[in-house]
Amino acid sequence: MNSRIAVLALAAAALAACEQNRSLTSPAAALLQAQRDAQVTGDLAGPGAVYTLTNQVAGNAVAVFTRGADGRLTSAGTVATGGTGTGAGLGSQGAVVLSDDGRRLFAVNAGSNDVSVFTVGAAGLSLASRTSSGGTLPISLTVHGNELYVLNAGGSGNISGFTVDNSGGLTPIAGSTQPLSGSNVGPAQVSFSPDGRHLVVTEKTTNLLDVYSVDANGSASGPTTTPSAGGTPFGFAFGHRSDLFVSEAAGSASS
Repeated sequence: MNSRIAVLALAAAALAACEQNRSLTSPAAALLQAQRDAQVTGDLAGPGAVYTLTNQVAGNAVAVFTRGADGRLTSAGTVATGGTGTGAGLGSQGAVVLSDDGRRLFAVNAGSNDVSVFTVGAAGLSLASRTSSGGTLPISLTVHGNELYVLNAGGSGNISGFTVDNSGGLTPIAGSTQPLSGSNVGPAQVSFSPDGRHLVVTEKTTNLLDVYSVDANGSASGPTTTPSAGGTPFGFAFGHRSDLFVSEAAGSASS
């Protein structure tokens, strides 16, 4: 992979949210007091909508917030994913992601080992499909065009790819399921490179970055591994020149 890797030591955030055209999410128990069980309504398709997960064992749901001009968030209710959560933090980044065009929202159901797909419209969220994640304990998602990859942390762990059809249905990509660098590696996030030709996974326990090549059919191969410049690589993002910026949860020191 030609992208240069630049590492920033950043403290792991206790709360992350997914807003339109962004993909930073993880469940947070602190949100539960602010949620209402009403069906989401109103214009939530614009850039002010913010999404996160309840990750509740009794029934997972997307919690939706509107964002005011001053940045204040207001709860707009919850929408059931149809799956279940684990009832605890996932220790990951990217549990909820939006498609590039903002028309689809994808959410993991870590308790039931599947992925829910929602249509995003002016009236709110509508559940389009629910599909097995291709492994156990899905914790992170990434989407590029009509391709979706899931990071499964349970068991030996893997990544698994799907194509997204016009109705929001998911179809497994042949040969896309690939292992991580080993077992019990503590994966945190999966993400496509900007050109869609590579996937990157952070491993907190091994301090490794896994890089996979993605062919023209959307099938991944690999991984090749690169040591992180610091301890406990967690979330990451690509810069405008395809530089990779990684947050390191341990040490809180630049590297």
